[in-house]
Amino acid sequence: MPSIINLTSRLVRSAAVPNGKRVVINSASASTGFFAFLDPTAESLVKSLFAFLSKSISWTFTALWTGIVVVGSFILNFNFNITDQEINASIENTFVTVAGLLGQAAGKTLGYLVCGALPTIGLMVISPEIFDSIAPKITEELLEKLAAEYATIITQSGRLLLNAGFLWLYSSVRRAFRGSDEDLKKRLKAAGANEKKIKEELETRHKPYIISQNIQESIDSIPNKLGKAFVDQAYQEFGMACTEAGYVVAGALDNYLYQKRLASNENLIEIEFDENNNPIVREAVRASTQPH
Repeated sequence: MPSIINLTSRLVRSAAVPNGKRVVINSASASTGFFAFLDPTAESLVKSLFAFLSKSISWTFTALWTGIVVVGSFILNFNFNITDQEINASIENTFVTVAGLLGQAAGKTLGYLVCGALPTIGLMVISPEIFDSIAPKITEELLEKLAAEYATIITQSGRLLLNAGFLWLYSSVRRAFRGSDEDLKKRLKAAGANEKKIKEELETRHKPYIISQNIQESIDSIPNKLGKAFVDQAYQEFGMACTEAGYVVAGALDNYLYQKRLASNENLIEIEFDENNNPIVREAVRASTQPH
């Protein structure tokens, strides 16, 4: 029968630390001052918040495929002849929206602290017994709510800022290759063009160019009704089927990796005690390994 002294953790610790014994030092007891008890608590809360946050923001193949679908839809419906004024207005609106999201995060955090955390801490002075009973549950619920809010805000802000960054980069590259509207006006005036010609050139320059719109216009221009109906439905169904198939593949990959992580975990052990209070160590059998 395996003994507790033969556990892998015991053997590793015996080789890694002096005399095979760990010495645990309470850092809070070594600190002095008013915030001595608060620092470890605050550190624990921050770590817990980041743990909840990492769970809320999932980096999976499904999330990756979602990003690809969003980017693909954005490119298909993006107006490549968008004006510089529209780009600047969109970027400005993005920063205003992000500022509002940050204010939302700050308000929710302050609200949870003032109306949730502080009253709970006050219970520690009034009744330590009640505090010890309800504080862990309240803390966990507040952290879960904050993590969910932060995850949503981070995701929304990230998409907005990514969109603004793309617009700024696209505007800069386009200006470098074909120049600004003022450069076009100067070239046309130097070539002897009148105001009407300049206006027509600017209108042509700013005529919307959207890939999805051009594709649909090409389909609508098919003279044969049967051919038009066939191509239109094939185009629509291809996009939906491709998206669904991508999610099926991404979900299968996520499930495969999840199963691999489960299989790579060490076997569980069960420790029981006999009538003489001696530990009995048994290896636990996973449900997935039991014969059907």
